[in-house]
Amino acid sequence: MIEVKGISKSYQVGEESICVLNNVSLHIEAGSYASIVGPSGSGKSTLMHIVGGLETFNDGEVRIDGEEINKLNDARLSTFRKEKIGFIFQQFQLLSTATALENVMMPLLSFFSSKDVKYRAEEALQKVGLSHRKHHLPSRMSGGEQQRVAIARALVTNPRILLADEPTGNLDSDTGNSIIKLMEEIHDLENVTIMMITHDMSIAERADRVVKILDGRIVS
Repeated sequence: MIEVKGISKSYQVGEESICVLNNVSLHIEAGSYASIVGPSGSGKSTLMHIVGGLETFNDGEVRIDGEEINKLNDARLSTFRKEKIGFIFQQFQLLSTATALENVMMPLLSFFSSKDVKYRAEEALQKVGLSHRKHHLPSRMSGGEQQRVAIARALVTNPRILLADEPTGNLDSDTGNSIIKLMEEIHDLENVTIMMITHDMSIAERADRVVKILDGRIVS
């Protein structure tokens, strides 16, 4: 379960304070699939980064599975993210000099033996249909394949939550649709909670719930 209560976030630019999120509250049930939509600059990505413990905020609290993550120290927060949350980004964030398999292995390297790491990474690549590309570098893969590698990397720790920030933003419509279908299959089979940021309403409306954000506030 994701519970956001009264979150406010602002940046100081010179003498001016710029509000990004203004008293935002949101409740996402465990096992549900929610999309967060809004125009560029509305605060939707900042909200996701706060939920994932990647950004701090000024006021409010964030609880995941009952644990108030904004009160965790850096070491505990890092472990919490690795255990609970998988991240999928628009820019894929793959290491260019590492193969697909090596990229997927990275979140596991400090937790398991090398044999277990390789087995779990291969299993994750099989889930996204990319076993046959495991020894390829990102430069030898299409955008859709790179995003599938990124999804496998997000799944390899068996997280309970997937946070996806514009996962189809750099893909053509057909490839983007295949990525969303894959995420829907993962949601159904793994019972993973998904919070997805998107500006595409046709994609957003495929989720169980659509949350609209505008100028740092949830409007519906």
